[in-house]
Amino acid sequence: MKKTLLLTLILCFVTFQVMGQSSDLLQFNTERLHVNKTGMLVLGSWALGNIGVNAFLTRNASGSDGHFYRMNIYWNLVNLALAVPGLRHSLITDPAALNLAESVSEYHRMGKILLLNAGLDVAYITGGFLMKEMAKTRTNKFDILDGYGRSLILQGGFLLAFDLILYTALQSKGAQLNKILEAVQLAPGTIGLTITF
Repeated sequence: MKKTLLLTLILCFVTFQVMGQSSDLLQFNTERLHVNKTGMLVLGSWALGNIGVNAFLTRNASGSDGHFYRMNIYWNLVNLALAVPGLRHSLITDPAALNLAESVSEYHRMGKILLLNAGLDVAYITGGFLMKEMAKTRTNKFDILDGYGRSLILQGGFLLAFDLILYTALQSKGAQLNKILEAVQLAPGTIGLTITF
């Protein structure tokens, strides 16, 4: 009788602990996907707004301004092409379906992508300033170099701020993930029970 009672108490404790860890992981994934969704909505809104405004402004523009507006449209078609699948992924992914390994993998993958993008954004901005400088000495290509250069600076600047803010928002979830990972215990030479929900 005592052994049965002790075993029941141990199983209840293990069940509550596993349920607590599962609940923490669900909350982490829900919040992480919400941050991603918000980021993709911001990027998509920026893209749609830029396409609409620049398409309107292109109608009466010529010279450097015409190239600036057109490059903004091209740039934001790419932004929109990235935002839509990212938003779709955030909306259709069931946070409860992700196990710990998948959660950690997605978290770190997104962080790496955002840091890589931030580096590319700096390159875009630098390229924009270089194009503007080249426009000063190449008068026959002034309009295109100046227009494209200004667009690279504007769009690269927005994307740099966007990527850094999104990276910071995702990294704020790191403590929550570390808490979950600290609860996982592995020891060599032991036999464990894995309960999957």
